[in-house]
Amino acid sequence: MTKTMYAGMELDARCGRCKMETKHRILSITEGIPEKLICTNCSSIHKYKPERVIAERSSSSRAPSQPKAARSGARSASASPSNFQQLMISEQAGTKAKPYGQGVAWEEGMWMDHPSFGLGKIQHKAGRKVNVLFQAGLKTLIAT
Repeated sequence: MTKTMYAGMELDARCGRCKMETKHRILSITEGIPEKLICTNCSSIHKYKPERVIAERSSSSRAPSQPKAARSGARSASASPSNFQQLMISEQAGTKAKPYGQGVAWEEGMWMDHPSFGLGKIQHKAGRKVNVLFQAGLKTLIAT
């Protein structure tokens, strides 16, 4: 049985910035395949690379590259929560977010405006609960 992936879901993937396998949260997904991930360790945003691509690289005949020496003073800016919020707003593409309420019939893909967590997208609905991806992370809320 294949595991269904959705935005907000966490998975293990190699982070180019951390130079190791870390937990990542899926930011965007197309046809069940993640496109962009955010590292929960360093907050960098990068493309999803399937495990088979990583395995092919490690089994190739070229010698493994050594990590770059630490640069003095030159450091790229990490993805801040404001960048995350901008990604969420651009994905919203003009649709209106409904204010949160337990009486609202929430469905996957709908946008929610929560008084505490702010803008969020419904990722998964199971019974009376919904998983919503907010800037603060994936939250489970009561719904009808």
